[in-house]
Amino acid sequence: MKDLIFVLMFLPFVIMALRNPFIGLCGWAWTIMAIPKNMLWGFAGDLRLTYILAIATILGMFFDKDPLKKPLVNGLFVLMVLFLIQCAISNTFTLGTSASSWIVWSDFFKAILFSGLCMMLLTTRNRIETFLMALLLGAGFNIFFEGLKFLVTAGNYQIIGINNSMMTDNNLFALAVLIVLPLYMYMIPQVKQKYVKLGFTGLAGLAAVCVIGSFSRGGFIGLIIVGWQIFLKTKRKFWFIVFALVFASSALYIASAKWTNRMQTIEHADNDSSFLGRVTAWKLATLAALDRPLIGAGQDAIQHGWVWAYYYTDIHQFDFVTTKNTPVEHPKAAHSIYFQVLGDTGFVGLILFLLILGKSIMMSNQLAKKAEDEWVRQLSKAINTVFIVFMISGALLSLAYYDLIYAMVSILICLSRINQLTKIKQEELNYATSS
Repeated sequence: MKDLIFVLMFLPFVIMALRNPFIGLCGWAWTIMAIPKNMLWGFAGDLRLTYILAIATILGMFFDKDPLKKPLVNGLFVLMVLFLIQCAISNTFTLGTSASSWIVWSDFFKAILFSGLCMMLLTTRNRIETFLMALLLGAGFNIFFEGLKFLVTAGNYQIIGINNSMMTDNNLFALAVLIVLPLYMYMIPQVKQKYVKLGFTGLAGLAAVCVIGSFSRGGFIGLIIVGWQIFLKTKRKFWFIVFALVFASSALYIASAKWTNRMQTIEHADNDSSFLGRVTAWKLATLAALDRPLIGAGQDAIQHGWVWAYYYTDIHQFDFVTTKNTPVEHPKAAHSIYFQVLGDTGFVGLILFLLILGKSIMMSNQLAKKAEDEWVRQLSKAINTVFIVFMISGALLSLAYYDLIYAMVSILICLSRINQLTKIKQEELNYATSS
């Protein structure tokens, strides 16, 4: 019965997406973040909901005569497409299983396609904020339930990740939550309805709870970074300090001894097997890039046992870093967005990846300081925080191809375009006034 009710609620959005692709885009964003199939155990659980909405949205783009729709003309988007092509070239000559590499590429292709549609359709403030609300409500779906479980169990429940998503373990889930947290902080003062504002405030608090409940050390460090960035950029510093002190006190009171002991291992990372496993993976990713500097080993290739073992024979070249390594029989993910891209796509891919991140940071900084409209400045500050957290916390996590990050790049492009139009209108008004 639950599956039938959901499908009956879902179908109207598919039909509306054919008539108005912007509605389809918002529905697509919600399904990416909510992963509703995890709550459906009948026939609807086998439906590819995101795929259905994506097809409907793309078809709607062909028939849509929206005058606000914009073309895909931007240097930053070109960089994303070049990065996608570089990944395809690397996968063509992958050392791992070809099917495995192309599955990763397929997900990344969807992320770039999604970003392109965002760039074309998010042309006004109303559209951007409606899109963000859909995205944050989707993220809030998992944040609410996972955060509540942690609170109800008095800190004894550990969040292990979300199935059927890129957030499949506690560390990846923590980083994904950290990415949306600044967006919640942006939306809270923007919404007018009292209960919606209260809901977003609650979800922002639960998002911080989820990071703690993930038992992720990298996530905990990222939470401190997010808090500091929000403190620097908010105008309500006093109330933020009050909220942070209350939250920190409550979190320390609720957190179990198991959580506290795990966080204390940060001080002894050089003797921690998990951290040493990451260092081993970083070494092998670097060896793969040195061996194949233009194309790398292919997406996800180093996690295959034979590729891992092949490069492990030369791991002694990095004894100057540390002689401690995990055994050859234990292949691991890169656990770093930088080494992930380096090992997957070589130095060419890493350069493209860094250019995307660097240009996004510069664009968000510029808009945060010089944009004509206050809402553009505030949203740019929030997205700037997203990229700072992603670049710092991502140094310890494998989430380089996460669709939400590339959607944030597209929103920055849209904000820059809106700001340029506002400048032109203001100049025309000033000219008309002076004449």
